Amino acid sequence: METYPVMLNLYGRKAVIAGGGKIAYRKTIGLLKAGAKITIISPDLYSEFNNLLESGQVEWKQKEVEANDLKGALIVIAATDNKSVNRKISGLVSPHQLVNVVDDSRLGNFHVPAKVTRGKLTIAVGTDGASPILAQKIRDEIADVYDESYRDYLLFLEKAREKIYTKKRHITLRGQLLKEITQKEYRTTENQQKFLERMNGKNGRAETKP
Repeated sequence: METYPVMLNLYGRKAVIAGGGKIAYRKTIGLLKAGAKITIISPDLYSEFNNLLESGQVEWKQKEVEANDLKGALIVIAATDNKSVNRKISGLVSPHQLVNVVDDSRLGNFHVPAKVTRGKLTIAVGTDGASPILAQKIRDEIADVYDESYRDYLLFLEKAREKIYTKKRHITLRGQLLKEITQKEYRTTENQQKFLERMNGKNGRAETKP
């Protein structure tokens, strides 16, 4: 059976992370970037959490996890350093909740892939828990190809797409234009600007290339 990859909108949704170590911290940072409201449940915390607590970015319950702590959470991550505790947590979640067990993916119903993020571009690599190290290796190889320049390039693509759809155009022409802007020549700021001016009708050129 294959897993089904999705992109979740977690903005404002409750996430519970059980555990206060380095792995729990990494999971916390990822969820914060997604805009989740995070509660950490652990008797103690890794020192890096201090800044997050002081700035009010996360809530900390200094205790062991109980079933009531998981109520209302969309995502639960069991990231303690105790395998039996993580197993127990996986059994406390409701059927409608998403749970990830960091030391045994079989006990959860989702896992977090290795990913490359360049602004609006996200490339995820997963192995269904078979080899997270391989996923990270492939991720690093991809990161070398899709460098930081893609951050600005995606902003251009978004703006260009809006302009293409703003004006009434035949569906075939729209498709041609959308395909055109993915060509390598549009990685330069100069050509991006020329295309946007073309869509605005400022340079008198035809909308399609000759």
